[in-house]
Amino acid sequence: MTKYDGLDPRTELEQVITEDLKRALEKRGYQVQHNGTMTQSAPANKPDIVLFDDNTHITVEVTQTTKASADREYLSIKDHLEKAKNDHPSKKCHVWYVSPETHYRMINAIRECNIANKDKIDLKIMPLCFSTFELFLNKLIQTTKDEYPKDQIMSLFSEYLQFVDDERVFKVLYEKLFFQDENLKKEIQTLEDNKHQKTVEDLISGLTKLEQDLRDYRIALSGDAIRNVIFLVFTKLYEEKREYDGEPNRFTKGGFLEFQRLNEQKKKKRAIHLLFDQIKEDPELKDAKLFSDSDKLKERMNDDFVIKYFIEPFSKYHFYTTKVDGLGAAYEVLGKLSGKDVKVGQFFTPENIVKFTVKLAELETTDTVLDPACGTARFLTYAMEDMLSKVSGSNIETQKKRIRTTQLLGTDDDSNVATLAKMNMYIHGDGKTNIHDLDGLLLYNLDNKIDVILTNPPLGELTYMKDTYDEDFRLRRMETIPKRNKTEESLQESRKKLADFRVKLETAKKTGKKVAFYQRKITEYTNKIAECQVLIDRDEPKFETTGNQMKGGSLFINAAKHYLKNVRNESALPEWKGGKLLIVIDEGILNTVDYKDVRQFIRKTFYEKAVISLTKDTFVPVSNTSTKTSILYAIKKEDPDAIQQEPVFFAHVEKVGIDTKKKVCPNHLFNSGNDVLTKYREFKSKVLAAYDGVHFNKTRFLESVSPKGEIHD
Repeated sequence: MTKYDGLDPRTELEQVITEDLKRALEKRGYQVQHNGTMTQSAPANKPDIVLFDDNTHITVEVTQTTKASADREYLSIKDHLEKAKNDHPSKKCHVWYVSPETHYRMINAIRECNIANKDKIDLKIMPLCFSTFELFLNKLIQTTKDEYPKDQIMSLFSEYLQFVDDERVFKVLYEKLFFQDENLKKEIQTLEDNKHQKTVEDLISGLTKLEQDLRDYRIALSGDAIRNVIFLVFTKLYEEKREYDGEPNRFTKGGFLEFQRLNEQKKKKRAIHLLFDQIKEDPELKDAKLFSDSDKLKERMNDDFVIKYFIEPFSKYHFYTTKVDGLGAAYEVLGKLSGKDVKVGQFFTPENIVKFTVKLAELETTDTVLDPACGTARFLTYAMEDMLSKVSGSNIETQKKRIRTTQLLGTDDDSNVATLAKMNMYIHGDGKTNIHDLDGLLLYNLDNKIDVILTNPPLGELTYMKDTYDEDFRLRRMETIPKRNKTEESLQESRKKLADFRVKLETAKKTGKKVAFYQRKITEYTNKIAECQVLIDRDEPKFETTGNQMKGGSLFINAAKHYLKNVRNESALPEWKGGKLLIVIDEGILNTVDYKDVRQFIRKTFYEKAVISLTKDTFVPVSNTSTKTSILYAIKKEDPDAIQQEPVFFAHVEKVGIDTKKKVCPNHLFNSGNDVLTKYREFKSKVLAAYDGVHFNKTRFLESVSPKGEIHD
């Protein structure tokens, strides 16, 4: 609730806002004029309030109208802006549109107006909801004229492409003016997170309905329906990105009807097919092989269906410049409809887990990063953002290009999902050429080439008896797969038989019966023992796989051994030289009897750096099922015989920023000041400080730490 909400729009609202504008802006050199009276609002043929100086003229339009009823405000706003420019041609003319909340149709109309004027230095409209406007004016009122000067305030209008919803406008104010306010930063994060959770729920519901509509109208059936949903979502994202780059958006209602007209499709209703085909011809997308020749919208889909069932209902969402993950929502719908085990996290990794894991990895700009079970590539997109933010020195653009095009690798064995991942990487700025529809356990060409693996493989059981997994894979490459040592079993069995026949031979000698038979058996088993012993001496015993399934994490940990470099950083301390593995795994791998051999494999192959146990509710917001998981951070050993000297950082995280009802809650992972990431970094610094040369001094380390640390609300 703001101070403006309860005011009478006819006699109070404009008057109070005028006084606030005067206090905020007159000391900065603007004149503020209300076009009404002390007791009456401004007449309809005039703007409500104007503020101006020698170079600037800002029209302030104020209303308490909300939702769809605000549509009628747009034409008068536009008329007042055009008249202001005609009356003041030498000035930069803009508008602040102030309302309780900005309806998405008004936002879209404002965006279209702003983009139509993209080549002009002015004529931009900035929507401001009451809460943001009040905060904005209060900040200006409470500071001197030297803080937040005119040019800084005017720079807000240059961010018109970011005006996609009230939350984003609020963030623009923070980023352009109030970036030093840490409390405001946290408030924005909370607002974004709450809005994001609700929006994604609504979006998933809408996309599920769209998939059903495609089937109900016999446009597409089964898997084709969800593929068409994915294609439409990508078309929207592609056009939003195109709009952001300064080109017309052909997938708004107005933009699409214009595209339809220009391509003479008003009667044929095939503009959607022409648009999708044009997008497929984008050279970048063709180079990435994002689409195949068979990727087409269904023939029965026409423009009327697309406008009614996609463009209009989904115009309330803007994917490209917000946190709304349109492809992620399509991904979840895909998972539900394809019968995949979404409930054990096969599809979504909660965003805060992804962010935390990337931060924990401490990526360098030269790292080659792999996610062998990439889903929609969220680990890779966050890794890319993190690495790009660290680029410095000379040849910055060359470094950034290399990161985008060569240093981010991902695979997924579901072709639909791999397509989504490529789309996501493209939308986030390239990298898509290195996403492949492949089984992440069979990337033999990446052996000893990867610096960092970031992944959340399927948490459920995976089979290792697929036709594509040959004997060499099961018996030799994958050490964690349970096996029987047939040679050892045969040796033990043969020894037992030999002993039995020797006893029987002694009895037979007394009776004179079956002596020759028992002598043959003794010779047979003596030879078998010798054969087994030869194989054992040569270290060539024969094995046989047992069972057929195990937890996915255990298989991907084994694969990581092969992909990661033995030495990632030659100058690092011994236990920090190798490639890094950061993996979300089922906690049963770390604490059940069935997986004790896997734990032995981990200790033999890796130096364990951290184990972050996550609350069982971590995956509830994305899967509606409790799944006990941990994040394992380990570094590959150069020498498997070396014993780890450093201690392991252990933490349990009870709150991860989103609760089971998809509401924002405390985040014990990062950004709270007293969080797990901070504690880990403190722990690591003490570990490194405890070294004498290359020798870890355990006594020194123990003297530097307290027994334990706890995080509370």
